[in-house]
Amino acid sequence: MPLVCQESKGVVVGIGDTIRELRARKRLTQAGLARQLNVTRWGDEGKRTGTATAHYVYRWEKGIRHPEDWLPYLEQVLGADLSGYGESPVLDADVLDMEGLVPPVDRRVFLGAGAVAGIALSAPSAMAKGRRIGSSDIVRAGQRLAALRRLDDYSGGVSVYPKVVAEIESLAGMAAHGSYSDAVARDLLSALAELYQFASWTAFDAGRIPQARRYAQAAASAANQAGNTTLGSTALSELSYLTASTSKGREAVDMARASIANAPRDALPAVSVVLSDRLAWACARVGDTSGVDRALGLSEAAHDRRDTARVEEPDSVYWINRDETQIMAGRCWAELHQPKKAVPILEGLTAPYDDTHAREVGLYACWLAGSYLDAGALDEATDSAQRAATLSFHTASPRLNEWVDGTLTRFRPHQDHAGVRELLDAYQS
Repeated sequence: MPLVCQESKGVVVGIGDTIRELRARKRLTQAGLARQLNVTRWGDEGKRTGTATAHYVYRWEKGIRHPEDWLPYLEQVLGADLSGYGESPVLDADVLDMEGLVPPVDRRVFLGAGAVAGIALSAPSAMAKGRRIGSSDIVRAGQRLAALRRLDDYSGGVSVYPKVVAEIESLAGMAAHGSYSDAVARDLLSALAELYQFASWTAFDAGRIPQARRYAQAAASAANQAGNTTLGSTALSELSYLTASTSKGREAVDMARASIANAPRDALPAVSVVLSDRLAWACARVGDTSGVDRALGLSEAAHDRRDTARVEEPDSVYWINRDETQIMAGRCWAELHQPKKAVPILEGLTAPYDDTHAREVGLYACWLAGSYLDAGALDEATDSAQRAATLSFHTASPRLNEWVDGTLTRFRPHQDHAGVRELLDAYQS
């Protein structure tokens, strides 16, 4: 006989544990269960347009949300009677769930996207006005964003940035003139916040620093309005990363620490890695060696807690792995002019990507060249700088160009070295 759902401060107790246990017996991941639910509910069409996601399952299992209309399909997939678990509880104000705790989304926030992006939202067609928007629309927007993230890996911010702006215009226009439930409104706002955050990154890479900051601020604001504290924290950490690249290093450190403090207690370990790595970089920019050590320690501890076989992670952290954290460590020690720490890391990890990822490999080569210079290894420094300069011609990334120019400038005091003279003659006007 099924257990009766209990409520403790508004959190669903019982059904989440049951779903998790039954899923484990079926040897399904959270994403695998979501896929089966979509097929059970909509047939083969559900493989493409189904709205259940791993995040849905995660929230059910955590007791944050009740499955409600998914219950009969859960019963079919899991082979269990879940009818005794009742309806959604009335949430207590102490619970960090969004239902009932976040005010309804004001659609003016979508109309304001034009001002954030510096564009005029086009007038909707007669067919688009009042169109009912659902979860499948948000899923498709997420899929397009995932594709743009991969494109950026190869092409650079200059070429990808206009495409992200076009996605912002599309989503904001749809949300400003469509109709939807309060829950979908929050998901739309979170989707817009994700687009803002990625626009911030591509604008930064394209050398559009003021726009990048505006997007990061808008991402944090939209995420917080949507009640998405995880996204709000990562947006604040992105703003910290942008700020660390300026003369306001202390402000960047404060932002990075605030992003960690404001993250939810159950934030995924991969998110904690992002926040900690960016704190490490902010500390490096102000010369705080012990701060770098502590932040990198937090990042490694978060890596140790990751279990990607059991917990599905969002696409926004698809690029996170231990190599990336090691690269950040090498970059931090290079920034602190500690070649004995930086060189061994960067020598071993300068190519988690091949040269088709010209921006990333070029940046690593710049940091390694600087560390070789600090160590007095001019031949190695010259080779690494030459590689970075060559790669800068293969991607549309003013950020890489700026790093290459700054690296080459550091070689000027060494023009008595034949290799250095040849390098500067070839790549610096």
